[in-house]
Amino acid sequence: MKKIMRKAVCAALALTLAAALLGGCSGKDVDPIQEMMGEDSGIDSSTVMFKVNDNDVTAGDLFFWLIQSTQETASYSSLLGQETLDWNGDIGEGMTLGDYARESAQQNAVLYNVVMAKADEYGYELTSQDKADYQQELDDAVESMGGQEYYDSWLLQNCLTDEQMEKLSSVRALYEHMLEGLFREGGEFAPAPEDLSTYAEENDLLCAKHILLLTQDMSTGEALSQEEIDAKKAQIDEMAAQLKDIEDPAELEKTFDKLMNANSEDTGLQANPDGYTFTSGQMVEEFENATRALEFGQVSDVVESSYGYHIILRLDPSGSETLRSTWAQAELDEMIGQWVEEASITDDQAFQSLDIAEFYDKV
Repeated sequence: MKKIMRKAVCAALALTLAAALLGGCSGKDVDPIQEMMGEDSGIDSSTVMFKVNDNDVTAGDLFFWLIQSTQETASYSSLLGQETLDWNGDIGEGMTLGDYARESAQQNAVLYNVVMAKADEYGYELTSQDKADYQQELDDAVESMGGQEYYDSWLLQNCLTDEQMEKLSSVRALYEHMLEGLFREGGEFAPAPEDLSTYAEENDLLCAKHILLLTQDMSTGEALSQEEIDAKKAQIDEMAAQLKDIEDPAELEKTFDKLMNANSEDTGLQANPDGYTFTSGQMVEEFENATRALEFGQVSDVVESSYGYHIILRLDPSGSETLRSTWAQAELDEMIGQWVEEASITDDQAFQSLDIAEFYDKV
């Protein structure tokens, strides 16, 4: 469940389908579901498919996810070497392939419904900036797809209206608002220091800043001349000696930062000015081992790796904004999983009687 939220949001925003795959018809002023299913089916965008905690989930809310789930299921079956799709075939525990696709679509629709309802319950709504950002993303997507006609065709092919696409996309912003608001300092679920420390320990997270002087040309991967390497070694030895004489922790970090910002050749420094939060295997072995050997607030001697010479300052990861953000996301995703599990879902006859094989053929 912790990965479902991000996956679902990304799927809803996947507007980068190649224009060549799209038809030329316009989705404007057309009910895409009625267009696909036919008037005789009795199903249009407003048809209630099921309820989540007494909130209606309509065909307009569901069919995008049903298209995604049937296409993913079909692709997976093809990878397994199955030449034909048997939507009524038993896949175990009394479930057919069609049942699986139906339930997968329902799970995503329930997820979105619950998140929107909870965001409303906590008082979060779209801001003017959210709406402006969405419009910019939409304009960029329409342009990349070849124009409005192709985008309208994509909507029609995916059983979406403009309003439904905007509704799907809004969940990403609402999720971020809950993440920032509920778990920030002073928020209802703000972490205690011990929560972050425990999370860091359980996930084997380390945090460190470093001063790096490169001994290779990063554009070619070739080693610098020995003369250049020797000069780098002398330079970093001088900085290490300067840091070694400082006993006050606050002064030590202040001086380290000054030296780091003035001298470090780490290309990632600008994006990570407060250091790196990482776990086993994410950094070169020499860097990781040297970090583990330090106490919080302690500075290493000069450490040599394949990149060059490092001086490392180990930090308490519980004070890292990266860790706080990661912890908050894990907590919110766990809460969302619980909300989904606790949700009351009442299927309507239209949902249970939907023929998945027929639906897939029409798509």
